[in-house]
Amino acid sequence: RPSLDLDKLRIKATTRREPVRQQGRSRSQMTKEGQKVKTMAMGGEGSPYNHLMVFLWLGIVHLVLAVVGVACYFAPNPAAVATLAGLAVLSVAPNKAPYPVWGLGLARAIMRAAKRYFPLSLEWEDEAGYLAAAARGTPTVIGLEPHSVLPLSIVSFGHYFSCTPSTPQCVRDSRALATGTIFLIPVLRQLWSWLGMDPISKSYMRRLLEQKRTVLIIPGGVAECLHMRAGVETIYLRKRFGFVKLAMQTGAQLIPAFTFGQCDAYRYWRLGPPLCSLRMVESLARVARVAPIFFWGKWGSPMPRQAAMHTVVGRAIPVTKTDFPSKEEVAAKLQEFIDAMEALFIKHRGRFGFQDTNLVIL
Repeated sequence: RPSLDLDKLRIKATTRREPVRQQGRSRSQMTKEGQKVKTMAMGGEGSPYNHLMVFLWLGIVHLVLAVVGVACYFAPNPAAVATLAGLAVLSVAPNKAPYPVWGLGLARAIMRAAKRYFPLSLEWEDEAGYLAAAARGTPTVIGLEPHSVLPLSIVSFGHYFSCTPSTPQCVRDSRALATGTIFLIPVLRQLWSWLGMDPISKSYMRRLLEQKRTVLIIPGGVAECLHMRAGVETIYLRKRFGFVKLAMQTGAQLIPAFTFGQCDAYRYWRLGPPLCSLRMVESLARVARVAPIFFWGKWGSPMPRQAAMHTVVGRAIPVTKTDFPSKEEVAAKLQEFIDAMEALFIKHRGRFGFQDTNLVIL
């Protein structure tokens, strides 16, 4: 009896004190929380710091080109020649792990700022299953769509793998693969490597998967840029057999992922008819490994608009390791991946305001 009475007294005392704590918290924190909700509703936190970090990520290429142009104009001035020589060295210097601590710190700062700027969100339908497979040594290929003008949501995965304390060590060495053209540009190639990206190639992707690691790719690639249309999401998958074949040869599970809202980050003008044929544009993109497209964001600059982006990662598609899969087996597994991607899009589009948007799969 006495202990029961004491428990009741403790409960009463706690309930009496709780409003005091809540009131104290509201006076000191509610204003900040209200401002945070307001900025999120407006499309992210647009602080000067976040702008600076996002510019370092996406605008550094324009800065490098401007420096090259100025240096060429003033050549053969010794300072201009030295600048060009320094950039030339950076474009061919070894760029492999271990990376400098300060570079990795800068990359983490960029990823955190980008997550706030847009903002970015990442959710898994079966994170526990993915992590359990990784812990068992099962390699994974995450196929992220769409490419859009730029695949900005790739940073959501960088943040998850590098900046999230709860992410286990077994997946922290995951890498994203991007077009090799990026890695020909000095400064940019170093920065994007620190962000967790490497130039894509069949041999390198195979090596990563044989090391039981997670590889993130955008299967549609720059080809999707040539087929983008307003009001629809276009992904280019029906002829992308290569990544599926590699997954089958290495026993890597396939996971579809889709980002909603990325299409709103930039406006663009694309080379094509009536100036030239689509076939010519496709050939140019294939050779250059970049799309012939001019794009702009906030203030007509390289800064993307603060468009909220929500990435949903689907459930894993199991893959049986097969050293020499037939064309029919590869095609069937690719179709399974396409079906899973389409189902993922249809399931979640209404949650993020895209219920009237259709998915076109080429």
